[in-house]
Amino acid sequence: MNSDAQTVLLADPDVIVRTLLAQYLRECGYRVLEASNTREARKFLADKSRTIEVVLAEMAIPDEGGFAFASWMRAEYPNVPVILAASVEKAAEKASNLCEDGPVASKPYDHQLIVDRIRRMLAARSRT
Repeated sequence: MNSDAQTVLLADPDVIVRTLLAQYLRECGYRVLEASNTREARKFLADKSRTIEVVLAEMAIPDEGGFAFASWMRAEYPNVPVILAASVEKAAEKASNLCEDGPVASKPYDHQLIVDRIRRMLAARSRT
């Protein structure tokens, strides 16, 4: 892996979905941190030894749920884009109020769509 690889925090309680997407993102050149709940995700974010460029979180993530987690991210890490994923269309509509690029993705994930969205978000962030 390239030591300059950008880091994506993938927070999803479904180990199979999370593992498959993480593998795909790694093949695309990203460093991936995996969390199964918001408590684990917060630990990764608090670790100052690494920089996390993008967070992808499932809205049904345990501990507090994706909406609360995204709201917390907005307050604590306003420069880190958050992508919320859901399998329910109405929940995805609500996510559009919390995420930079509209409601993200529905599950099952279209892996290439996720990579394209991450690239767009990181490019937009580097321009500002």
